[in-house]
Formats: sequence, structure tokens, C-alpha cells
Amino acid sequence: MNILIIDDQRFIRETMKADIHKFLVDDNVQIYEACNGNQGIELIIDIEVVLDLIIIDLKMDQGDGIAVINMLASEPRFAAIPIAVISSSDKRTLELVDNIITVLRLNLLGVFAKPINVNDILTPLLEASTDRHHAHQHQSIVQNRAANINVRQLLKDEQLILCYQPKINLKTKEIMGFEVLSRLCDQSNGYIYPDVFLPLVNQQGLNSLFSQMVISQALQCWSRQPLLTAFALSINITADDLTCDELIEFIIECGREHKHIHLILELTESQEIINQDRVLNSIARLIINNIDISLDDFGKSYSTYDRLDAIPFKEIKIDKSFVSDMDINHQHYLIVESTIALAQKMHVKVVAEGVETSAIEAILSELGCDVAQGYLYSPPIEGRYLIDWIAQYNRECLTHGY
Repeated sequence: MNILIIDDQRFIRETMKADIHKFLVDDNVQIYEACNGNQGIELIIDIEVVLDLIIIDLKMDQGDGIAVINMLASEPRFAAIPIAVISSSDKRTLELVDNIITVLRLNLLGVFAKPINVNDILTPLLEASTDRHHAHQHQSIVQNRAANINVRQLLKDEQLILCYQPKINLKTKEIMGFEVLSRLCDQSNGYIYPDVFLPLVNQQGLNSLFSQMVISQALQCWSRQPLLTAFALSINITADDLTCDELIEFIIECGREHKHIHLILELTESQEIINQDRVLNSIARLIINNIDISLDDFGKSYSTYDRLDAIPFKEIKIDKSFVSDMDINHQHYLIVESTIALAQKMHVKVVAEGVETSAIEAILSELGCDVAQGYLYSPPIEGRYLIDWIAQYNRECLTHGY
């Protein structure tokens, strides 16, 4: 493991070196040192080994910690290096630096007040390393599975299976609607999840066909079971979908044929809108034909506020990466809090994804969030089990007095 310590106090560097060797006694550890930011920048650029951790002091002459952080952000090859920021500054300054690094999308382990306990730095470093290893293994499995999947044939054979995850009113605990989640079924591979097959759908130009199949099957499910028409039906679409005139005409026609079904299209935030004018034109056509638009994965990526300004969304969905740990992650709490406040001022419904615990549910209720979705209520449910699940959920609500 290669670690760089950038701090202008030799005593602190020596203390940290001793503590690191004590903590990583069984590892092969090489520690590099820099006594100011400028020297640290030179070392990072010139060093011939891959750094596994950079510990950066904030206050230094001849190049402070912010200069080092800005350099790391300006060079894509350094953005993934785990960094820990240490300082004797006050709490608000540390929070400011934390926010800056988060915006710069660097691999921040944390901002730590001096005096430092290196265990607080190395523990999340080792945990993150394990997570990256598992993520790499998962990606390899995904790629191997994808190589053996004939998506076009599976769609032709109608091997598309839809599951539905409930959206719950946080005040009344009533079911508001369901989000459609797709699976493919293959005899050799069993259930195939979106992280595997959606890239293949995109690569093979099957986006429009796939979206039409999802919309058609979901509407059929709602039409076959009249009880379901009491609940909104939310279906994901992408910016690319909105550039396909054939798909837009299909959706509008479906809306006219199924006026008794409240259809919501969730525009995912995972893509940059390339053809803005064409997308806005499509959205306008959908809205005037009584099809609501939801902004999915809010805050996750591209031009969130530009989209909010340009598109009259009926709903904002806060991404689960902010919601799932907001009870222990203060920054995520602040993001969720501010998003809910913004939605309230804009008179837009706000949905929190990734609600998995009662503690998170309680915080969201206190903040005034409208709707929650997540495993606390249910994992995605196959269509054939929906009626039974609804009946069971309503019985449990009556039992608990909701």
C-alpha cells in the first residue's frame, strides 16, 4: 500500500507514520511525505507508483490543501485516489471543505479534525477497498452474463417480466401507486436484471421497442385487474426515448385508450439531454395529452436544475443514494432536506426512494416528504401477486391503526 502524507508539521507526519505502520502491521506499506501543498502536487504528478491514499492537511504555507484538492480534481487520472483531509479548522470550515470535495466528485474518505486517530482514516479506506473489489467482481460477472444473452431473441419470445414496487403516502400510509421495474427471463440464466440487459438494449438500438413492450404490458396488467386502476402507474423513460417520434405517438395513443389509468413517466437523470429542443417538444406533447412527467434520481447527475427550470414536472424523486443513509450521513440529510423544501415551494410532489428503515421513514415524515418507496414496504412484486399484496398491506395498516 502506497500512502502520501502532506502536512507542514514534521511531528504530525512522524506520528501518523508510526500509527499507520502499527495499524497495517501485516501489510507492505510505503509512506511518502511532503511538507507543503506545492511539494505534494509535484510528488503526486512525478511519483511512479499508484497511490492508495493521500492525507492532506488544509493549512500550509507554499500551497495549501485546497490547492492540492483542486489539482486532483483537474486531472481525471487522480480523481479515484482515496483522500483524507485533516485540519485544526472549526467545524463549519470542515463542512465547507467536505461540500467542495463532494461537488468536485473526488474519492473522499472524510474530513477529520486534529488531533487525528489514523484508525478513523484507515478503517473506511480498507472497507472501500473491499467494496471496490466486490464491485469489480460484480462487473466481471455482469459482463460474462451479458456475453451469453440474446436480448433481441428474448424480447421477440416475450420473455419480459414486469415487477411493481409500491409508492406509499407518508402521512396516511395509503398506497399511491407503483413503479414498473423490468426483468428478462432466460432458461439458461434465470432472471436477468436491468444492470445486465439494459446496456445491451441500448447497444443494439432496441430502446424504442423495449419501452413500447414495457408500457404495453404494464397497461395490460392494470386493465386486467380493475382494482389496480386506483393506483398510479409509473414507468421509466430516458432522454433518448423522448427523441423517438414513433414511441411518443405510441405513448399518447396508449394514454387515450386507457384514460382511466393514471400514467406517470419517470425521466431518469442518468443521461445528458443531447437534443434539448426535441426532448422538450416531446414532453410538451405528453403533458397536453394528460400524461404526467416525474424527474427521477433527482440530484444524481446531469443538469438537475436546468431540467427543473425547463420542464413542468409533477413529481421529483430523490435518489436512494441520498436517502438510504441520511440518518447517519449529515450531508445527505441536508441534500434531502433542501430538496423537499424546494419541492414544497414549487408545489411539486416529492418521492423518496430507497427507504429501508423506520428511522429513515420518520425523518422523511418530519421533513414533510410526500411519498416513500423502498424495501421497508416491499421489494418489487410480480404482477400476478399484486392484488394479494395490496390486500395484505391494507390489513396490516388496519391492524396498526393507520
